[in-house]
Amino acid sequence: MRHIRGVAINTALVVGSMAIYLLVCELFVFRFVLLASDVPANDFANGLVRYAPNQAGVWRVRNEIAAPFAINGQGWNSGAGDYLARRTPGIGRVTVVGDSYVEALQVAHDRSIAERMAADLAREGQFVEAYRFAISGAALSQYLHMAEREVSHYAPDWIVVVLVHNDFDESINPAVGRYTSNFLRVRVADGRVVEEIVPRPWKGGAREWLRRTATARYLYYRWQVRPEPVRSLIVPAARAERADEARFRANIDVEAVLRQMPDIVAVTDHLFGRLAAVARGSGARLLLAMDGDRHAVYAEQDSPALALNVMAGEIARRRGIPFVDLHPIFAADWRRNRQRFEHLSDNHWNEHGHAVAGRAIARAIRGQD
Repeated sequence: MRHIRGVAINTALVVGSMAIYLLVCELFVFRFVLLASDVPANDFANGLVRYAPNQAGVWRVRNEIAAPFAINGQGWNSGAGDYLARRTPGIGRVTVVGDSYVEALQVAHDRSIAERMAADLAREGQFVEAYRFAISGAALSQYLHMAEREVSHYAPDWIVVVLVHNDFDESINPAVGRYTSNFLRVRVADGRVVEEIVPRPWKGGAREWLRRTATARYLYYRWQVRPEPVRSLIVPAARAERADEARFRANIDVEAVLRQMPDIVAVTDHLFGRLAAVARGSGARLLLAMDGDRHAVYAEQDSPALALNVMAGEIARRRGIPFVDLHPIFAADWRRNRQRFEHLSDNHWNEHGHAVAGRAIARAIRGQD
């Protein structure tokens, strides 16, 4: 009996000590000493996942990125402040739609592709408001949903949609994530789109509360501590998954995606057509821009992932939509400057990547006006 009691007391001491340690880390260490990344809270309004209005903070990744973000009254990270429906006479308006590359938490809120594009246009005497509509994890199908439900209400002159390589297959089969059921997606049958599946409303919960604790923000967001490496040490299937990572280029499993090309072509054609119709309906012009395979740029070699750039460009041309392929633009800039386009600790564009992409879009808009 004494032995059991001793074990119970020791166990309680260990558990209590750990609880106190975690509490100190949560309430003091990760808030005032070892700074966690700030993480904006989410919201769901007008059928769209977005951020809760009027937030500010600093997005931190390791010791490389400390980028201030500013969520405006409409729930979008932006360097333009609150979005106004009313237009300013003599000032154009360009809306930029996308995922985490346009959301751009990795650079200061006034240094993203949209603000760099607006600055380039202003240098040529063409003044525009640049409104960003973007959320991490969104795919091409969700870009349509954002354009239809939100962007069109601001009467833009241009709707610019920034594409990345996982936008196409994830419009059909969304990746597992926090918003999997909260994005519009499409269903394909017999090589054609047969249904657009309306997203479910987003709701926070216990997992959302945990995500926003200082401990999670320090370990998961700032230092990118993930369960997968630990799991791979124990579970053989997880080790196989990590070995398969070599197949990935431009954030996709190229072989798996290319096997779906007939469905991807059907989805892309459908969604490009729908985006063009939304643009026409709001009196705007549509422009598409697509990321390159930046690792292929640095290696100065071809990449099978660029088949998606070719496919998207061909469909855009067939539909009369201006298309900017950023791969050759990044390649030319790399040959000239030897300056990388993404962070060392994060694959999203750094300020140089945003500047090059913004300049290319500004040039395309000037060429179309």
